[in-house]
Amino acid sequence: MVLSVNKISAQTQSKRSDWVQASFQDKNPLHLVNIGDADLGVRYKKGEGTPIVFVHGSWDDHHSWIHVAEILSTKINNPIVLYDRRGHSASTPDKEQGTISQDVSDLVLLTEKLGFRKAHFIGHSYGANIVVKLATDHPEIAESIVLYEPPMFGVLKDKPEYKTEMQQVKKAMTTSKSLLEKGAIQEGTIQFIEKVAFGENSWKEVFDDRARSTMLASYRTWLDQSNDPERLNIHPERLNYFQGSITLIVGTNSIPVYPAVANELKNKMEKIQVKSISGAGHGGLISHVNETAEAILLSLKSDK
Repeated sequence: MVLSVNKISAQTQSKRSDWVQASFQDKNPLHLVNIGDADLGVRYKKGEGTPIVFVHGSWDDHHSWIHVAEILSTKINNPIVLYDRRGHSASTPDKEQGTISQDVSDLVLLTEKLGFRKAHFIGHSYGANIVVKLATDHPEIAESIVLYEPPMFGVLKDKPEYKTEMQQVKKAMTTSKSLLEKGAIQEGTIQFIEKVAFGENSWKEVFDDRARSTMLASYRTWLDQSNDPERLNIHPERLNYFQGSITLIVGTNSIPVYPAVANELKNKMEKIQVKSISGAGHGGLISHVNETAEAILLSLKSDK
């Protein structure tokens, strides 16, 4: 049997990636941190200086950031924190309707519980929305923020140039929600992943078995999030009063709605730094780990 160079390279990178992830997990075991009414699953790498706190998006858990965190841990000595948001994986499940304000409160309490006065907050997808609200509501705790494609679709509302993108996303989200509510868990999950978030064929091409299993198990939390009356109550223009640096990461191969959001955020925020990752989509933190880590490193350096 003959394997192409690309396949051999991909297999080698996959093995190396698995080893790196296992190494980071072994050195920083998952444990629970109580924040009052909930326990959050946390991985905490100790270090010196201002901590870096990663916030994952919907469906997945802290593992979505683990490869990027490992790379950063080899280049800087800052403390690094990854955690499962309430309702995800190891953390306390939702017992009633959750809100984005609750997610922000959990993040503030976790940061304080770990003994930190300030942190660099890095969010992906809905986790980036949480980081934006954190920075506007609690600017005193955020040293800087990095946002990987926040789905702040509200900034596109009533803008005719984005009508097509908004219609496509709204239709796909409605279909996904309907399927999930009828019990079609896998079909509804894949509908969202491929039509709203990561693009065609991403279910199999971007994610591994662990991620797919986690997503299927997280559908109730996403349904809860979709019913949150506060989820659209985010005002990115308030970040103009934020004193720390703001970095927006965008993939050049993302579905059209995310570059559209990025363009509007650039128009609303005076000092935002935009970093594009060539060839990456909404899942660039998984598919383009080195490039994502480098963009974050540059952001941290610019904040000094």
